Amino acid sequence: MGAPGPVHVVFVHGLFSSPDAWNHFGSLIEADPDLRDTVTVHRFKYASPRVQLRLARGIPHFDTIADALGTFLASVLPGAHSVVIVTHSQGGLVLQRFLARTIERGRASELARIKQIVMYSCPNNGSEFMLSIREHLYFWRQPQERELRPLNEAVVRAQQTVLAKVVFAHGSSESECRIPIAAYGGMTDKVVPPNSATWVFPMTGIVEGDHSSVIRPPDAEAMSYRVLKMALTAAAGTGAERTAAEPTERHPFATIDPPLTPLPPKLRGRYQLVAAVIAQQHAGVDILADIGGSGKSRIALEIARRLGEQGWRVWWISVPRISSSMRELANRLGAHPEQVEKAWRDGTARDLVWRLLNAASKPWILVFDNADDPQTLGPDNGAVSEGTGWLRIPATSLGRVLVTSRHSNRNTWGTWAVIHRVPQLDDISGAEILLDRVGPGGGTVEQARQLSHALGGLPLALVAAGRYLKSATGDKIWRGEHNITDFASYRAALERRFDAPPASEVGEPFGLGIVRGVFDLSLDLLTGRGVVAAAPLLRLFSCLNVAPIPYHLLLRTGLLAESPLFAGLDPQRALAALTELADIGLIDPDKRAGIGDPHLRHVLLLHPVVHGLFREHEHVRRNRADYYGLNIRMILAATEGFEPDHPENWPRWDSLIAHAVEIARVSLLGDPIDDLGVTIAALELARLTLRYLIITGLLDPAHELATSIVNDCAKLGFGGDEREILGLRHEIARIALERGELAVAEKQLITVIEKRSELLGADHADTLASRHKLARAIMEQGRWAEAEPVLRSIVLAEYSVRGPEHSDTMVVRHSLARSVLAQGRAEEAEAMVRDILEVHDRHWAPNWPETVFVRHTLVRCLLDLNKVDEAMREIHDALAIATAPSHLRLAMSFRKSLATALLFQGRVNAARKLLEELLKQAEETLGTKDPKTVRIRNLLTQVQQISPDSTDPGIPPIS
Repeated sequence: MGAPGPVHVVFVHGLFSSPDAWNHFGSLIEADPDLRDTVTVHRFKYASPRVQLRLARGIPHFDTIADALGTFLASVLPGAHSVVIVTHSQGGLVLQRFLARTIERGRASELARIKQIVMYSCPNNGSEFMLSIREHLYFWRQPQERELRPLNEAVVRAQQTVLAKVVFAHGSSESECRIPIAAYGGMTDKVVPPNSATWVFPMTGIVEGDHSSVIRPPDAEAMSYRVLKMALTAAAGTGAERTAAEPTERHPFATIDPPLTPLPPKLRGRYQLVAAVIAQQHAGVDILADIGGSGKSRIALEIARRLGEQGWRVWWISVPRISSSMRELANRLGAHPEQVEKAWRDGTARDLVWRLLNAASKPWILVFDNADDPQTLGPDNGAVSEGTGWLRIPATSLGRVLVTSRHSNRNTWGTWAVIHRVPQLDDISGAEILLDRVGPGGGTVEQARQLSHALGGLPLALVAAGRYLKSATGDKIWRGEHNITDFASYRAALERRFDAPPASEVGEPFGLGIVRGVFDLSLDLLTGRGVVAAAPLLRLFSCLNVAPIPYHLLLRTGLLAESPLFAGLDPQRALAALTELADIGLIDPDKRAGIGDPHLRHVLLLHPVVHGLFREHEHVRRNRADYYGLNIRMILAATEGFEPDHPENWPRWDSLIAHAVEIARVSLLGDPIDDLGVTIAALELARLTLRYLIITGLLDPAHELATSIVNDCAKLGFGGDEREILGLRHEIARIALERGELAVAEKQLITVIEKRSELLGADHADTLASRHKLARAIMEQGRWAEAEPVLRSIVLAEYSVRGPEHSDTMVVRHSLARSVLAQGRAEEAEAMVRDILEVHDRHWAPNWPETVFVRHTLVRCLLDLNKVDEAMREIHDALAIATAPSHLRLAMSFRKSLATALLFQGRVNAARKLLEELLKQAEETLGTKDPKTVRIRNLLTQVQQISPDSTDPGIPPIS
C-alpha cells in the first residue's frame, strides 16, 4: 500500500480569539503515543479584534480570511497528502467560505487532500447570543460579527454550496469534492447553542463544555478530544472508503482470467517494452499509457502470458466492470462469501482485497485494463496518487500491478508508479501485423509497409484493415466502386477520405480520425454486401455499457423489427449481421465459462474506441429517442416476468445490470429525450434496476442513481408526486431501511404512502408495498404492537389485490406472524407460521431464502413454547438445507437457536462450545461489530456465567 505520509491537522480559531486557543489540543496530541509520531499540528492565524482603533488598519472580512486560509494551505503544506481541518466557532464559517470559494472558482480538485473536517460550536444557524445588544451598538462596525447573525445571506449561500458540493458530493472533480464534515455542539454552550452547531450537517454530536471550554479538554478522556482523535486516526488510516463500485455483473459471472484463449496473433514491435516491464524484480506499479487503439491491452496480455508461463498467478481486471471483477478476485483469494458481501456493503472492499493480495504466498500480477477514467481506481474521497484505492503498491515482493490507460500524467498516478509511454509502431512492425492477418495475397511487403505508414502505426487500425482485407478477398468478395482487395487499393481508398495523406506523426484527434476512416471502410464493405443492418446495430449496442452484451437475450425479444432503425429486421438476420461485424473485427463474440443458459452465455464485446466512436455518431445524436428507447424496451422485455428480488432470476439481471444502469443514467440524467414514452419506460427501468441493486447490497450506487433522478425530475417534465417518481422515492426509503436508518425510512414512507393513496388508492399494489415497508420500519424499531394492525390490514388487502398465496402476500403474512411472536403470543404465531410453510412447500423450493427464514421463525415459536425436541428437529432439517452462501446469516441464526435449545435441555457445556465456534465464524465473516455478532457474543457471555453440568455429553451432530 502506498503510504499517505503524516497527517497534518490545521486548527482555525474563532471570533476575538487566537491560535493559543488550541494549546490544550496541541498538548494532548503531542503526549498521545497513538498520534504524536503521525500527526503534525499547524495553527492558522487571522486578525479578529473586537475593535480596530488604528485608522490605517482594517478588520478583514470572511472572504479575505477564507482566501488567506487557502494561501496558508498552499504555502505551508504544499506537499501534504492528508490534511484534517479543525475549527472553533466562527472558524467553521471561515472554512465553509474557503470551500465554497474554491469550488466556485472551478478548483475543487485541490480540496481532495482534506480527509476530514471537524467543527466545534460553529454557528451554522447564526448566534443569537446578546443579539439585541450587538445590533444596537451602531458605532460597532466589526464585519466578522455581522456574519454571525442568524440567516446571514452570504453564510447561507456558502453553506448550500458546501452541502451540495462537499458533504453530498459524488466524488472528486473540478466542480465538487466529497469530504466528511462532523459538527459538534457544546453541551452547556449558550453562545452557539447545540441546535445551531449541528444545524444541517448529517454527521453531528454533542460533547461536554461551554463555548470556550469545548476546545479546552482537560485530558485525553474528554469527549471533545476523543472525537478529534477518531478523525485523525481515520485520516492516518486513509479514512473511511466508500466503494464507488459501479453496478455491473455480479461476481459469479465476472471473469478475471486473462483472455489468452484463443491466443491472439504474435505480438509485433513491442518486445523491448515487454522485456523492460518483466525485468523489474521489485514490487511495484507499471502504467502502459497512450491513445486508444495503440495496443496497450495486447502488450499487457503478452506480459501476462509470459509471467503466467513462469508460474505467476495472473488476474485480469476490466476496469469498466471493476466492482464485480474485484469481488470475484476476493472469492478466488479465499474470502468467505459473507465476508465479501459485508465488505461491499460497508465500504471496506478495497482493504479486504488488498489484505488478501498481500497475504498471497505465490507470485502474482494484477492487471487493470482500460483504466481510461483513472479515478475509478482511487478512493472516493481522494486521488489515485494517494495509493489508497483499488490501485496500491503491493506490500509484498511477490506482487506486481500493471495498468493500461490513455492517461500518462504523473500527477494522476503518483511518483510511485512507473509510466511507460507505448511507442508508435514502426512501418516494418505494422507491415508484419498486416501480413499476419492477410497473408501474401494482400500484396508485397513494401505495399504493406506503405499502408502501415498511412495508418500511423496504430495497432487497432492495422488489425481492422487486416480483417477487412481478409474478408474482402474471401468468398464474400464485394467489388465496389474502388475495388478494395489489397494493401495498395486499401491505402488509396483511405487517403481519398482525407484532404491529404495521413502523416506518420499521429496525435490523438488525428489518430481517431484514421480509426474512424478504417471503420467506415469496413462498414462500406458490409453495406455493399447488402448487410445494411450492420451499422445501426453497431451504433445501437454502443449506447450500452462497455461490458459483455448478451445479444441473444436482447435480439430474441423481436423488438428490432418494430423500430424505424431496423424496419422489419428479424432476429435471424440481425444475428447474420453480427456475424459479418465479427468477421471484419468490429465486434468480438465471446462465451462466458460456466453459464448454462445459452442466451446468457453468448456475449459480444466492443473495443472501447469502437464503443466511443459509434456512440457519438451523428446518427445517434439525431435519433436518441430511437436508439436509447429501443435499448430500454429490449431490456424491459428481456426481464419481464423475472422479478429482480428473486434469487433464481439474478443470473439474468446479472447479465444486464451494467447496461440497465448506463441506459437509465444517460436517458434520465443526460440531455433530455424528447419522447414521453421513452422517458416513462426509462423511469420504469430505473425502478427495476434499483430493486436489483438493493436486493444485492449495492446500496450506495442505488442511492446515487435514485436521488439524482428524483432531484432532476422537473427537467424530465415530472413532478415529485407523480406515479413514476413516487416509485423511485419508495426505493430511496427502502435503501434507508436497509442501511438501518429506520426513522428516516419511516418518515419518507409515510409521505410516499400519503401521495400514493391519493393518486392510486390505499389498496393499490404499489401503495401496499410502501405500507409493508413502513410496517417493517416500525417493527425494527421494536414497536411490534403498533405494527400488528397495520400488517393485518395489508394482509386483507393483499388477499384481494394479489391473492392469498402470492409471494408478496406471503411475505406480509410472515411479518405479521413475527410481530405476533414478538408480543409473546407464540402459540398463535406458530399456527400462522405453519400455514405459511404449507403454502411455501407447494409453490417454492425448500431452500428459497424466504422459506428458510419462515422456518427460523417456527423454531423461535417452538422454543418459546418449550417444544425443545421439535425445535431441535427443525433446526437440524434447516441446517441440512441452508448450505448456500446466501443462507449464511440464516444458518448462523439456526445455530444460535440450537445453542438456546441446548440450554433448555441443561446442556450448558455444549451450548458454550457451540457459541464459541459460532462467534469465531461470525467475527471472521461478518465482523466484530455486526449486530448478529454482537448478539452471539452477548449470549456467550451469559452462558459463560452458568456452571456447566459435568454429565453434559457435548455438542450433538449437526447435519
